[in-house]
Amino acid sequence: MRLSRILTVLLLLAVVLPAGCFNSSGSTAAAVKAWFKGQVVGTAGEAVPGATVYLVPASSVSTTPITAASIRSGASEGYDEPLEDLVAASGAGFTQAVTGANGRFHFNTVPDGSYFVYIEAVGTEYLPGGSWCRDSVNATGLRAQDVTLTLSSSPSAAATFVGMSTCLGCHAEYATEKGLAHRLGFTVPGQLSNLQTLDEHPELFDGLGAFTDAAVYTGGTPVYHYDLDTGRGFDKFKTSLTDPSGTGGTVYAILWLWKDTGSGTHKITFENVITPADPLNLMEREVKLLYGGAVYKQRYMIEWPGRNALYPVLQFQSAGNDARYDRTRKEYRDYHLDFYWNSATDTFKAPDVSKNISRNCIGCHATGFTQSLDGGTGEVVCDSVEDVNGEYDIDGDGLLNDMNIGCETCHGAGSEHVAALEARFIITPENLSPSRAVMTCQRCHDRLVGAGPLAANDHPMSAAGVFAPAGISRAEYLATYTTTKGPTTGQNWQDDIHAKSHHQQGPDFLKSLHYRNPDELVTCDDCHDMHGGTGYRRALIADPDDSSQPLCQTCHEPYLGDMVAHTEEMTGQAHGAAVVSCVHCHMPKTAKTGSGTYGLLLGAPTGTSTDPGITYFENDITSHVFDVPSKTNVGVAGVLPGSAMPIPYTDNCGTCHDAGSLQYSE
Repeated sequence: MRLSRILTVLLLLAVVLPAGCFNSSGSTAAAVKAWFKGQVVGTAGEAVPGATVYLVPASSVSTTPITAASIRSGASEGYDEPLEDLVAASGAGFTQAVTGANGRFHFNTVPDGSYFVYIEAVGTEYLPGGSWCRDSVNATGLRAQDVTLTLSSSPSAAATFVGMSTCLGCHAEYATEKGLAHRLGFTVPGQLSNLQTLDEHPELFDGLGAFTDAAVYTGGTPVYHYDLDTGRGFDKFKTSLTDPSGTGGTVYAILWLWKDTGSGTHKITFENVITPADPLNLMEREVKLLYGGAVYKQRYMIEWPGRNALYPVLQFQSAGNDARYDRTRKEYRDYHLDFYWNSATDTFKAPDVSKNISRNCIGCHATGFTQSLDGGTGEVVCDSVEDVNGEYDIDGDGLLNDMNIGCETCHGAGSEHVAALEARFIITPENLSPSRAVMTCQRCHDRLVGAGPLAANDHPMSAAGVFAPAGISRAEYLATYTTTKGPTTGQNWQDDIHAKSHHQQGPDFLKSLHYRNPDELVTCDDCHDMHGGTGYRRALIADPDDSSQPLCQTCHEPYLGDMVAHTEEMTGQAHGAAVVSCVHCHMPKTAKTGSGTYGLLLGAPTGTSTDPGITYFENDITSHVFDVPSKTNVGVAGVLPGSAMPIPYTDNCGTCHDAGSLQYSE
């Protein structure tokens, strides 16, 4: 852990530096020892010979801004991996030492300055980085030290996935992971596998309340789909839980949600209101899987006769409310009823085989994901690691598959690690270079088009059909697993800085000062514990709402020691920690995955078309740029409130301060 390493340095300094500074007569002692030495080992404690230990000058870390445009164009690729890019470009000129057969290294002297201690090994087992590479250390903190530096081992390309149940057989302490949203992406309706718990997300199945027990579909909950707009994206129909016909809406279809009391299964019946003679009218489909429920929305995955894959329909939004004017913020949102609707004839149809979730969705959720073509149906189908405690048999072979993110998603395939009976051949993210540690998450928390041979979608897959493995560099990720490099302008707000769409935390974070600076190269796991069990939302390591600011003060204690002075300096307003927390200003909820919530209201909302002029919304996914977008932002100033980018002023700040200057005018 980073804190442990810092404490080690401080303790060593306390012992080494005072000793011998002056002799008993008060004269200057012998010259201070300038050497720095130690051993490079793997995670099992084995010596790593032939590794190069670099002292990367902290002052060399690039300050060239990474922008959305430079990500898209690739212009930032020469400096978007702070340490690896530096060593590749200038490493020959850095102070360095090579480990011997026993893994030992020795620097005769450490020049003045501050350094990141970064290691690259020969061969493919050990990944670049090391346990001391994320915090810069002044030369005085290195001199006269004899240290142990740990590199992450990794599985070979031949390793296979063994499943989370096997991992927990030796690492039972990490069973806390079962409650994370990562483990709850796909569930069987109303059922949990032995690798899932509701400890952190008791709300997971709240959306199933609409599937009322009934003997026939009319005993279920009707979701009206009306006012078709073929020019829209995935939500071409408006939705309502009450019949909109009385207020002028044209109802095309009703999706009836019900739980069959005879079979105990969750079903959706499709009623064609506008064309009752439709041959597929009142077709009944079973919901085989749920997607989501822990992060603001849930979708239903239905079976289709004669097909082997599952297809999505309808989105439940846990914070949604039908009283809102905005069609995207209701309790239910149309999710691709157009897959099942022929708008030329106003009749139901079978979905195109390309619209199934094995082709388009599962890859970033399932451990050990692979794809293949079903020659019988023409569908792209998928597989994931088999686990006796898995959630669902996705490939129909009679064995359960783990449909969610497990240990091996971040640590790599575990067969060689299990066979070795020691802590080798498995990735330890804390010992990776900071850019590779971030890539562990960014492989999926990104916006891209993969290079997979069977589908052009968000899956980071190579042309050979291999899913991007843990431990890869950003350079390899971009060169091999994607055909685009980041979000389009339409997936960001007007300022082209802050994400509008969800799962863009990775490219947002690259723009931040946390990612590149001369002091601490922050990674996702500095704030999130992906083994769970912290007791705080989103697996945060501390409470972001605690007035003592424990989440941020580890690194930002000088500011948090006097929050009043900090806010007065930055904004002209003296606020204490009891009034505003760091995340209120630095992590506004700019992106949207579910419905979001009301932010600043300039009047009483009516649920009608007049509300966009008075209603600012707060979305539900926080920005990871860590800046503070202001009311003068191009996405806010003069923009119709209902279309404005959420910022602190339109939510937290605007609660007290006059927002009149934000109001839209023709």
